[in-house]
Amino acid sequence: MNKFLIVIGLSISIIFTSCETDIDVNADYQDITVVYGVINPQDTTHYLKINKAFLGETSALDLAANADNFTYAADEIAVVVEELNGNGNVVKNHTITRTTNVPKDAGIFDNTTNVLYSFTEPNIDRNNTFKLKITNSELNKEITAETKIIKPITVSTPRGSKFQFWNGTVSTGTAITKLVEASTGADMGRVEARIIFNYIEHPLTVTGKPSVEKSVIMPLGEEYATSTQGGELLEWELSGESFFDNIIAAVAPITVSDSLSHRELANITMEFSVAGTELHTYMIVAEPSTSVNQDKPSYTNVENGIGIFSAREIVLWESTIDPQAQNQVNIQNSTIKYLQSLNLGFCFGTIGLGFPVAPCTQQ
Repeated sequence: MNKFLIVIGLSISIIFTSCETDIDVNADYQDITVVYGVINPQDTTHYLKINKAFLGETSALDLAANADNFTYAADEIAVVVEELNGNGNVVKNHTITRTTNVPKDAGIFDNTTNVLYSFTEPNIDRNNTFKLKITNSELNKEITAETKIIKPITVSTPRGSKFQFWNGTVSTGTAITKLVEASTGADMGRVEARIIFNYIEHPLTVTGKPSVEKSVIMPLGEEYATSTQGGELLEWELSGESFFDNIIAAVAPITVSDSLSHRELANITMEFSVAGTELHTYMIVAEPSTSVNQDKPSYTNVENGIGIFSAREIVLWESTIDPQAQNQVNIQNSTIKYLQSLNLGFCFGTIGLGFPVAPCTQQ
């Protein structure tokens, strides 16, 4: 009996003692710098987003509503971007501008004081390395990151000058697949390719309205580079069936209410979105897990901070054929004839110049 009472007494003591103990789930605050920046060699102004992580006793939503919790004050950090040559020597220091109140869509985070850091360099030297240095003198802390600049991509296909997605006559021919090939430049991680079908909508003359350029974008997917040395051949394919299905899905037949005369074919172009090796790795790690294990590693190339500092570029491939000067487009004639047969109002050429396929006449 005594043992039973002693056990009950100990249990009650433990319960009351536990109720009197406060547990602090927040660790001690640490200054954690968050960096997001990519350099595009085709741009003139290059932007960096530099924030700090935040922690507090109140709701994270309430903390996010106050920009002071995640924004460094103007005198809190010093930012510089150094440009290094192949020997690692600094050849240029880029002056950083701190800009406030940059327009930003409303959301969870306070957007009344949106801060971006930027530097101006219209002629990025692709052979140099760019190093970001952030200094917090009060905490005696330096955050660094560096990236190489992606070298140019080389488009080797389409061979010849014209795209062909149909072979033979409209009634007896067949759809064929088009191959696109490009060679990577050094320091590329991934390349996403798109074929862009361009056309011009011409209103009826009586409307007095101007013509409108339009396009249908057809994603070909992404290919990953396996080497940072460049010269690697990447391939994409677009079947004729997919080419025509994309156009049919995006372009409706002309009706009376449209007040359109016709749709004039323009050149097909291609777009290549290129990511540097660091950005590529960051994107891979950030992708949703496809396995049962949802515990994914994190990746950053920012020393003493988190985030990513890398390079990217969007390359537009255009045909050397000039439809206005040469009275032809970079679409093979059998493909033009099949497009005309879809009854979507497509045509090209003028009767006066004798173009053999579906000449356009303004109505």
